[in-house]
Amino acid sequence: MSERMVKKFNNRNRLILEAAEKLIKDHGYHQVKMSDISEKLDIAKGTLYSHYRSKEQLTFSIVKPKIDNFLTTMEQIDTSNLTESKKVSSFIEKGFYSDFFHFVLSSFPDMGAIFSEDHNSELKLIQEKIIKIFERVIEEGIKSKTFQTIASSNFLALQLMQLFDPLIYKTLVSSGTMSSKEFVNQSVTFFMGAINNKGEF
Repeated sequence: MSERMVKKFNNRNRLILEAAEKLIKDHGYHQVKMSDISEKLDIAKGTLYSHYRSKEQLTFSIVKPKIDNFLTTMEQIDTSNLTESKKVSSFIEKGFYSDFFHFVLSSFPDMGAIFSEDHNSELKLIQEKIIKIFERVIEEGIKSKTFQTIASSNFLALQLMQLFDPLIYKTLVSSGTMSSKEFVNQSVTFFMGAINNKGEF
């Protein structure tokens, strides 16, 4: 393939991803067909399938860079000079404002069921890396007495990851009951209270 053809292919691929993401955000994963994407871009379905063999593969190509960026952001916070408390609050704040969270939010509840075993396995591996970062920071905070808790670092790390389940956010923020800023601030306050709970459950 010539350099000009490669450039044309890459430019068209970018347009496909942008169009597909907007359609999925606006209408939901299950309501969007490959033909909708090809019609929006005024390209043949065969051309679209030369880029992506299925809607699942196309959607995964949208999601994967977003969760990779989510992981990178968490890694940057982890290796920063922030205190453990500030790292945890930054995990929450940056997580809720991430492209990954907002794409999953716009596609909820579809996202949990659309990927095949191979794609789900890849996403699960990234998720496990994020949880390990949370666990390491929480463990450091417990050792330094920054966090006063009887809960295990693994339990708290999993609970921290659970904060990014879109259901509660969608229920409160998307309905207009609470602003996004209020939700994030209350999530930080809630989790920091949980991580400093010295009593019995």
